[in-house]
Amino acid sequence: MKFKGLNGNALKIIAAITMFIDHVGMILFPQETIFRMIGRIAFPIFAFFIAEGCRYTRNKKKYLGLILCLGSIFQAVFTLATKQTMLNIFLTFSLSIILVYFLQWFKKELQTKKLWGKAVSGISFLAALFFVYLFTNKITVDYGFFGVMIPVLVSIFDGLWERKIAFAISIVLLAFSMHTPTQSFCLLAVPILFLYMGKKGTIKMKYFFYIFYPLHLCILFLLDMIL
Repeated sequence: MKFKGLNGNALKIIAAITMFIDHVGMILFPQETIFRMIGRIAFPIFAFFIAEGCRYTRNKKKYLGLILCLGSIFQAVFTLATKQTMLNIFLTFSLSIILVYFLQWFKKELQTKKLWGKAVSGISFLAALFFVYLFTNKITVDYGFFGVMIPVLVSIFDGLWERKIAFAISIVLLAFSMHTPTQSFCLLAVPILFLYMGKKGTIKMKYFFYIFYPLHLCILFLLDMIL
């Protein structure tokens, strides 16, 4: 059977596995950098699919509300398990979604002849971008401002290959922005993501990935307490 690529579910499973390996290293084996190197693959893939979620969701308010609520609920688990005070990845992605929605509004207005709509939506997007930049400089969020921007940069384009190229560029920027040798391994996510064929997958696994995040952190936290 000819290999046609990976669907969304397969890529998210790869991201979930590498995230688990990352957190095993962070919580149980902090002296072993190999875990963190492998774990750098997870965030970029999840970031790409946040952009895909914004593109295809039928209810934008519900999608943002879900990610924001989960991030708020999971923050205590994240802080206890990792012993870090930064805002967790769901809250990082909440900021991404807000910016993507402003970008989508601006792109929609560009297709019309309404100069006022273009001006208002464009200024609103820039204002939101500036606010998020200031916010991430005052309050530490997981992966920082460049992490927030990955779904936004991907959402600029409509074609699948253009989105993949935008993703690759954004990951290069992320790798250079973090200033750590370990972070450069996030570049490994690029060839994996390029295997994406643009389909979700036949099995609905949406809520599995939402549950997996706090569940595996709780398990690792308990193991850390026991060991």
